[in-house]
Amino acid sequence: MSKRFVYSINNMRGLCMLGVIAIHIGSIALTNPYPNIWLIGILEILSRYSVPAFFFLSAFGLFYNHPLTQSFSYLEYIKKRLKTVLIPYLAWSLFYLLYTATISHQVQLLYPLAILKSLWYGLGMYHLYFLVILLWFYLLMPVWRYLLTYINQYPRFIMPLLFISNVLFNYYSSYIWITPAHSFWHDAIAYRLNYLIFHYLFIFLFGAFVATYWQIVLHWLHQHGKLLCFAQLVTTVGMISAYLGVMHAWHYDPLSAVFTIHQLSPIGMCYTVSTLLFCLYIWECHTFPSFWHTFFQRLGDASYPIYLIHPLFLSMGTGLLNHYHIIPSTRYILLLYVSITLLSYIYASILGKISLPSFLRLCLQGK
Repeated sequence: MSKRFVYSINNMRGLCMLGVIAIHIGSIALTNPYPNIWLIGILEILSRYSVPAFFFLSAFGLFYNHPLTQSFSYLEYIKKRLKTVLIPYLAWSLFYLLYTATISHQVQLLYPLAILKSLWYGLGMYHLYFLVILLWFYLLMPVWRYLLTYINQYPRFIMPLLFISNVLFNYYSSYIWITPAHSFWHDAIAYRLNYLIFHYLFIFLFGAFVATYWQIVLHWLHQHGKLLCFAQLVTTVGMISAYLGVMHAWHYDPLSAVFTIHQLSPIGMCYTVSTLLFCLYIWECHTFPSFWHTFFQRLGDASYPIYLIHPLFLSMGTGLLNHYHIIPSTRYILLLYVSITLLSYIYASILGKISLPSFLRLCLQGK
């Protein structure tokens, strides 16, 4: 018997895709000599839940469709996952390497060792590291199934302990762990955020846990709406306060503040968990006009190809700004955001309607 499609999860994919685009456009806003710190706060700080949220959503989908109570064929599972993630990852990595080498006249990016390094660490383009981490999560699926079985025995103890442990690890990795200047392991340490699954271990297992107890979680959401709203308010204020605080107290510039208050910071992890639960509460426990439901569902359906293509359109957009010597003021950043989102969605929509060879379609949209 097939399970009910969880529309709130697909809605969150659409919302998180908007957040990912916001983060990447925020990098352009930061190039303004006098950036709008409030706009940066929205694009680069309040959108930080998006990346870890996608690991949550991926784990939810895996364990919702492959629950612990059912038999599990690793071979069949991994064939499907490698097909939908590894092949698009390789295709788009090579495309972006060729694109970057062409526009920047850096032919050394296409040397065999450089390509291997880029593929291993997810350096083909700034957003592709996500797929590297996701592949590691997929490959280690039997480990997560075993851990979840153990977590289910003592969830009230293990989940908080796992969260605290992950906060401590991320704090060390983000603020203390220094990359040695001369070391055989230099690249492995320098690019640790691009492949170490430990940075997102809690959020992934949290998604698996929520999927396993989905009906119980739904009941809990209905019973704790006020608490979730309060937690969202507190963590949102906490994120903005931390962002403004490091600029005021430590005289950080906006770029340094963004590099400090991110999704792996202690407040960032709290904000991510709060936002996930708050969004589930809003979509599962409240009724929205059909327009908004359709809007987020379509974005959610198209999120994968949008994710793959949007850096290309963003590169073209920033190229135009640079060509005409336009300073990325607030209005141009907002125009860029809307344009990139629309172009990426149009691309995904066209891709879904035209007839393509199956392998080419797999490379372009992951299915």
